[in-house]
Amino acid sequence: MDRTALLAALARTDSVRDARRLFSLLGYVPDDLPGDDATCLVARWEGFEVIASYSATPHDAARSLARKLATASRRALALACGPAELAIAAPRIGAPGITPLLIVPRAEPPALALQLLGELAPRRGHNGLAHALRVAELLSTERAGERFFRLFRAALERMAAFLPRQGGATDRRTAALIALTRVLFLYFVQAKGWLDGRPDYLRSLLDDALARRRDFHRDVLHPLFFGTLNRPPAERSRRLHLGRIPYLNGGLFEPHPVERRLGAVRFSNDLWRETFDGVFERFRFCVREADEVTAVAPDMLGRVFERVMDDGERHATGTFYTPESVVRQMVDAALETALAGTCGLDPDAAHRVVTGGVTQRAEARAARSALRRLRVLDPAAGSGAFLLGALERLTGIRAALEPPRDAAARCRLRRDILRNNLFGVDLSPIAVRLAELRLWLALVADDPTEDIAAVTPLPNLDGILRQGDTLFDPVSAARALGTPATRVPRDVAGTVAEARGAMYQACGPERTRLARKLYAAERDLAERLIAHARNAAERESCELIALASGRDLFGVRSGLSPPQRQRYRRLRRHRAELRRAQRALRDGTVPFFSFDVHFPDLARSGFAIVLGNPPWVRAERLPPATRRALAARFRWWRAPPSAGYGHLPDISVAFLERSLELARPGGAVALLLPSKLASSGYGETARAQLVREATVTYLHRVPDRQANAFGATTYPLAVVVKKDAPRPDHRVKLGFDGAERIRQRGLQAPGAWMLVPDRTRDAMHRFLEAGTPLARIAPPSLGVKTGADRLFVGTRRASNGPTALVGLDGGEHEIETSLLRPALHGRDVKPFRAASTQVVIWAYQNDAPLDRLPPKAAAYFAARAARLSRRADHTGGPLWTLFRLRAGLAGH
Repeated sequence: MDRTALLAALARTDSVRDARRLFSLLGYVPDDLPGDDATCLVARWEGFEVIASYSATPHDAARSLARKLATASRRALALACGPAELAIAAPRIGAPGITPLLIVPRAEPPALALQLLGELAPRRGHNGLAHALRVAELLSTERAGERFFRLFRAALERMAAFLPRQGGATDRRTAALIALTRVLFLYFVQAKGWLDGRPDYLRSLLDDALARRRDFHRDVLHPLFFGTLNRPPAERSRRLHLGRIPYLNGGLFEPHPVERRLGAVRFSNDLWRETFDGVFERFRFCVREADEVTAVAPDMLGRVFERVMDDGERHATGTFYTPESVVRQMVDAALETALAGTCGLDPDAAHRVVTGGVTQRAEARAARSALRRLRVLDPAAGSGAFLLGALERLTGIRAALEPPRDAAARCRLRRDILRNNLFGVDLSPIAVRLAELRLWLALVADDPTEDIAAVTPLPNLDGILRQGDTLFDPVSAARALGTPATRVPRDVAGTVAEARGAMYQACGPERTRLARKLYAAERDLAERLIAHARNAAERESCELIALASGRDLFGVRSGLSPPQRQRYRRLRRHRAELRRAQRALRDGTVPFFSFDVHFPDLARSGFAIVLGNPPWVRAERLPPATRRALAARFRWWRAPPSAGYGHLPDISVAFLERSLELARPGGAVALLLPSKLASSGYGETARAQLVREATVTYLHRVPDRQANAFGATTYPLAVVVKKDAPRPDHRVKLGFDGAERIRQRGLQAPGAWMLVPDRTRDAMHRFLEAGTPLARIAPPSLGVKTGADRLFVGTRRASNGPTALVGLDGGEHEIETSLLRPALHGRDVKPFRAASTQVVIWAYQNDAPLDRLPPKAAAYFAARAARLSRRADHTGGPLWTLFRLRAGLAGH
């Protein structure tokens, strides 16, 4: 179906008569039989009818007409033409009721709505009944949303559980996800029309395999993945008869290291049939990402990534989905800041370039040059939301400054930007795989090619998207430790960069050769840097040992001062890490990710933009070894000593410091950080250093309506800074609209940032100085800690004299009422009132735990003795001991 012709016909369909022309274009036979004034037959095909009416309220009219057709058992489509849109519904065939409505705006219809309208066209070989069944199925396709994510995750769990137990749980889960994402990717490619030109290509392969009792995974998917999609047509086996399939290159369609470790990974026909029927065939797929999506679109892959992780993994890694609207705002703010900081544009001109305003010739020329050289890094790329956002915005801005000749030229521009301007790193291999998928799909969506044989192979992204740890590597650790660091020679950095660039578009054996060349260059560079770092660390260690062995005038050993002893211990740990790295390098692998090794050309100059949504993980959730490493590596992560129960720094503080290290002078850093960074004690060092060392351009509190889309209880603060010392008169924009600005020097005062206009902040300071702070009169304290809320805190279900039935530990238990007290959570406290909905077992008297318990409670705790004794804070005393009792024992 010609999209342009369909759009034109749709725009003209503002009456029932015009509907005849629209459905004639779709392949129906127009009908001029007379009908009543409101409703008439406009088209037919093989006994299937299109009944249309005009209404100012087309939604209601289409539903009413479809119900009448269903009551009359007619094979028909109900169409209601309205002032601005068409509403379409149909009777269900073989089931009661009608299908959901398809709403098609006549002006600028969503991509999916237009796709569904085009697919209402009759198919060759169908009769009226088959067409009626297909129309009902099309219109009944489940709308994408939470249900897709739940079904996808359930399929993943089933497939991971199916695999033999020879590998670890993580490898089995990754292998299942790889298989699912390959098929998911192909559903998008199928929606593009590139799989033999058939919209049901994948389903037909499965049906054929089931009918012939063939192993679908071994006999169909394996040859499709590894013998067809990753090979040019001339190199494919002549025994394969899979139709016209494009050559999409390797990467996604090469065996993954996890698959090599596990051996033959194969899922049963029953599993694949269940997955196709229960997930893929229940939804529509659309290759274009949009704000209002009524199908599974590539932008949903970020949410898929979040939902394939269990709650514990999400909290441990601090990984949450970032809404597209927030991504766009941050990308634009970062681009404005970087253009003003690195190419000589003033902030107003940079704003005009980014927003598409009128620019002067010199400004446009400077912006074009700067945008070609711009290097963007996401240090915690996740599923690629920020990289994709940067790709979209850079494409749009450069296309506005240098309009492409045609759609093919625009597609080449996107590939050029992806090759030269975007880089990402993430610790999770699953995240890296999904980021690759989204970027590949962004290229597929914009590719205008219709001839399957002429499809340009997808690029190799493993040189620009790397799995690794942004925060820790032995090379940057040596630099942070203060040992003399070697600078990567320009020619060596150029060799790595050249190999990385050449591999981007390489195919077949050439790709394998260039990959070996790239990995060899990276390994040689790593060996050089690690050897230099180890030599420097050993020299300094020897100097400290000599200093400790020296004697003063009286023959007494000098020893080391406390700072020197601490320095020696850090050097010893660092030398051990370097030795481990050298051993792994001798085995032929680079066992770590390092910007100096993998992006040495970029590490020399720095990135123009570093942006993203780094993990938010409180220090309490990190292993002790990680906390020690963060404190040793990052200055800002070392929170100042404070009284009370203040939290240790969040790991996002380390990402903020690392991002500034990676940015070039004048470059931009744009990160989503916890709002608590602006007020908490743990953020004081970071706040003080940030306003001293960098120019803060934006501080934007993400409003609730956007924060709700994160899918978690988050309070994000978007921080955008320029890596340049601030001018004395610099003013920070509060919010991306820039309506309010505050003096940056006003943020240098100790304590929390007050992100309000200057006059308001000055008035608040005067107010605070006029009296005694409430914190001194009634200092807040954290509540009672049980160490096992599930065992102590529950809901009173019923009372029976001296005992009560309480919901605890997943069941109902009788507990003596003398031990039950109201349990008040912070969320229960409202203005001037507090409503408690739960109770806590409070086995205390006179500020001390009871020696003995009444029988019901005693039996309850005895049955859970092992779990109670394993609580981290329980170091002795009765099993019912609680901790942090100040709030519970306070007199009020």
